[in-house]
Amino acid sequence: MQPIAFYSRHAETDLWLAPLKAALPKATLNVWPAHDERATVALTWAPDQSFIDAHPNLKVIFNMGAGVDALLSLTLPKDVAIIRVKDGGMAVQLAEYCCEAVIRFYREFPLYEQQRQQHTWQNNLLQDRNDFPVGIMGLGVLGEKIAHSLRQFDYPVMGWSQQRKTISGVTCYDGQELTEFLRASRILICVLPLTGKTRGILNLQHLSLLKKDGYLINVARGGHLVEEDLITLIKEGKIRGATLDVTQHEPLSDDDPLWQVPQIRITPHIAGKTQVDHVLAQVVPQINRWFAQGEVEGAIDLHQGY
Repeated sequence: MQPIAFYSRHAETDLWLAPLKAALPKATLNVWPAHDERATVALTWAPDQSFIDAHPNLKVIFNMGAGVDALLSLTLPKDVAIIRVKDGGMAVQLAEYCCEAVIRFYREFPLYEQQRQQHTWQNNLLQDRNDFPVGIMGLGVLGEKIAHSLRQFDYPVMGWSQQRKTISGVTCYDGQELTEFLRASRILICVLPLTGKTRGILNLQHLSLLKKDGYLINVARGGHLVEEDLITLIKEGKIRGATLDVTQHEPLSDDDPLWQVPQIRITPHIAGKTQVDHVLAQVVPQINRWFAQGEVEGAIDLHQGY
């Protein structure tokens, strides 16, 4: 029986165990803190250093989600391969979330919600959709799904990534064209991986480049956003508001300043929830391949962080 190390800090562990055991009947699944130092394979979500240290022979770590920033902050075994879930059922959920946020901003639904509280019936003129260009930071599997979904509603859509992509109906910018991309965007969606280069990228300098009455949607990581800068820009009237599914500190404390800004809508990191069956469809064939052939596909670049 091949030992597999399993660690899940946030996910519902019980949801994974039965499907994993059924899909990998010849493996022994050790749920942390139970462990077997002979394990060469681990399935993890947000593990701590003690888990890594207890498994010195790890060769492959399957990350049960798209973001690997928490994993890369640890001291890992030499030459370990990290495989991240590219979708896990999250792409369509993130597209739903972002489309709702964009439409809510464009159609001025917060204003109508306020009018409802005041028992006011007032029909405002609809603005030109072309005045609401949407810029998407990050054009991987998730960002591309969001871009295609927004195009279905005829919004002008742009995308920014380190290497220029080609996506039908989407104006794409490369890593050297961030300023031009931001100046062309009114609604900004962040779905970037969190790396040393992207941490704090949503800051005063960059957010100030958005078109007048801009709006921010962050579904990536809280580390991308300098929250004090966003609050400043909103209070100065340079940005209309934001929808944040992620924050620097999760969960937010009761006295966090973000709660005090009514133009900021906050959700508790639920924009894209990993679905067990989608993840296992990607992970199980790779685990079987590792045990049979000693190789896997799709490992991230540890230096780039994705």
